[in-house]
Amino acid sequence: MKAIRKIRVLIVEDSKVNQELLKGLLEEDPVFEVIGVVSNGADAVKFVTGNLPDVVSMDIYMPVMDGMEATRKIMQFTPVPIVIVSSFYNTSEVKMSFSILEAGALTILPRPYGPGHLQYQQTARIYRNTLKMMAEVKVKTIYRSFPPIAKINQQISVFHSTVLSSRSRSATPSDYKIIAIGASAGGPQVIQFILKELPPSLPVPVLIVQHIDANFAKGFVDWISSFSSLPVHVACHGEMMIPGHVYFPPGDHHLGALSPGVIAVRKKPPEKGLRPAVSFLFREVLAVYGKSAIGILLSGMGSDGAEELKMLYDQGAYTIAQDASSSLVHGMPGEAIRIGGAFRVLSPGEIVAEIIELFHK
Repeated sequence: MKAIRKIRVLIVEDSKVNQELLKGLLEEDPVFEVIGVVSNGADAVKFVTGNLPDVVSMDIYMPVMDGMEATRKIMQFTPVPIVIVSSFYNTSEVKMSFSILEAGALTILPRPYGPGHLQYQQTARIYRNTLKMMAEVKVKTIYRSFPPIAKINQQISVFHSTVLSSRSRSATPSDYKIIAIGASAGGPQVIQFILKELPPSLPVPVLIVQHIDANFAKGFVDWISSFSSLPVHVACHGEMMIPGHVYFPPGDHHLGALSPGVIAVRKKPPEKGLRPAVSFLFREVLAVYGKSAIGILLSGMGSDGAEELKMLYDQGAYTIAQDASSSLVHGMPGEAIRIGGAFRVLSPGEIVAEIIELFHK
């Protein structure tokens, strides 16, 4: 009989009660092996260096070294998949959670409830399933800043003399009416960068789907808003889109378009277990805007949105996939590239340069 491959987990948590809770949840599933439990970030960094777990369950506020600095050091020197476990009802903890994503963690989870709570089994299942999925992600040393805007301006001039001359897609800014962006693991830091560097004069609306636990959807939008050069909103069904504004779906809802310039927010069934789904966004944008759309697929595990980016490409839309070297997880954009759905394969800086050039000829 073939032995079960164990998923080796390090739990980083300063509360003894929560240590026992998380350890107990994992021990209920024979696929997990808890190889260590530490109570601060400094010990986590040392443990990872010597033991290399398959995945780390990371607390946020801890003595000696917090989850932010621990994640930064781990991802810089000994990268492994890191899942943040946060109290979603604690505003300061939610805010810190997104900063840890920026440092290279893969995703955020609400801390599971304890035995006796009505949602104990559900949250325990989500916790275990997330660790299983993230343990399969091949992360790399990705902690580095994206290029400043001066570098982006240099890239624009290079694009003008090389890339633009070979374009076979629509060539005038007025041909594009909307930008649709999809992302998952590794996406928040790229979205943050892109929205920070895009000019306020962007003449089209931007719809974005980022895979995130519903409990953190509003906190994510608040975090992104603090960096964005463009106004950022949680979308409402039937709302008119404003050029130069950015729209995210509310938690556990799909985002799309009802008609040109009108947002759709729907509670339709999940697609491949995802709500919001990038596939839903791209499909609705294709139906309403066709070749007048720009579709962008960023870092993320799995294949959500890849086939739909190809559909956009086939209809003449302008499609971009993030390149492998800048992606924390190259699953989604990699699949889009593999099936021929990406007109351009670009780094985050190049994506910004490309958008600026498309609308400022």
